[in-house]
Amino acid sequence: MIQATPVIVATYAEIALKGRNRTVFMRKLINNMRTALKGLPVADIRHVESRLLISLSEPEAATEVAARLKQVFGLQWISPAVPLPRGDIETAALAAVAADREPGLEEVCEAACALAAAHRGEARHFKVATRRSDRSFVLGSPDINRIVGAAVHQATGLPGRMHAPDLVINVLVLKDEVLVFCAKEKAYGGLPAGSSGRVMVLLSGGIDSPVAAWLMMRRGCRPDFVHFFSGRTAAEADTDKIRRLAAGLKPFSPLPLRLHLVPVVPYEMRAMGAVPDSYDMVMFRRFMFKAAARLARANKCRALVSGDSLGQVASQTIFNLGAVAPDIRLPVFRPLIGMDKQEIIAWSREIGLFETSILPYRDCCSIRSPKPVLTARPRDLLRYSGAMDLDAAVREACDAATRLDIG
Repeated sequence: MIQATPVIVATYAEIALKGRNRTVFMRKLINNMRTALKGLPVADIRHVESRLLISLSEPEAATEVAARLKQVFGLQWISPAVPLPRGDIETAALAAVAADREPGLEEVCEAACALAAAHRGEARHFKVATRRSDRSFVLGSPDINRIVGAAVHQATGLPGRMHAPDLVINVLVLKDEVLVFCAKEKAYGGLPAGSSGRVMVLLSGGIDSPVAAWLMMRRGCRPDFVHFFSGRTAAEADTDKIRRLAAGLKPFSPLPLRLHLVPVVPYEMRAMGAVPDSYDMVMFRRFMFKAAARLARANKCRALVSGDSLGQVASQTIFNLGAVAPDIRLPVFRPLIGMDKQEIIAWSREIGLFETSILPYRDCCSIRSPKPVLTARPRDLLRYSGAMDLDAAVREACDAATRLDIG
């Protein structure tokens, strides 16, 4: 009798395109998987013919293992599977062919029927999809599809359908075993966490910046976060929501995350009387970028990440985005720059941070001038920076920053 699926098949996509350094990415991916699965009954992780097979000592844990693997960047598909020894199956098939009989593939059919019964739900039709990584198997893919499909039809009564079926039963023939599976859950792809270096993310209390951080994490970046708070000390500020946002991203990182809390009082004290109200917003953003860059260099981060979306608010016009950081020599990544708000919200819901992101919070940007300039010029911001001694404000703010470890 076929039991619960004791193997998870995990496939990757982008890593397969790498050249000579593919082994570096694979090593990091497998290490990240081991970290994500720590504490679960995982017996082994094997790299077999362009797939990663995760063997479980307790098959009942397959659902939890699959859920955690979905949060490991670099994986493309995740499928709990039933493994069958290929040798026994092939020996029986060869004997049947030698005796001029139709091979029964009894073990494969039994596994396929059990999985079809478990996953059929409201399915009205099905399909068997066979893929032979090792084409030396005695039967071709169409023959396996026909034999297994007939068994599933007889066991379930479902008709077969080759185009857009409700249920797909996959048979994967490898060198040493045959894997049978139904569920095929899409993961997030990307590159393994930590493979692209460290970045400093400007984390606000809204929807956008956590999504920007997540998208850069999916590209292999390890984020540090910097948040600017009102008040003289972090103890005075209500930063619980910010900590929750950073903690919500921790499941996607194999390593602890850092959150830097920076006071805005040094900026406000020096900007008073030196910066016109219409320039207050863009100058404050310039202050944040320069402070983030200073912390980035101190923490070996190679780039800044911002949740800007072109034209979404007045401070994110093409002129203002170009004016706030002309003298910052670190790259500034804006992964949301071409997205509209509905796309960003959809990603926020997908990664589980939307409900936290919409909690009430008085962000520093919300208390700036309500009518900012739309076409700021770099030379004007540089002039105001000198008038208020922005560099001194940045030094004072960073010196008063508090660092928290998340996870």
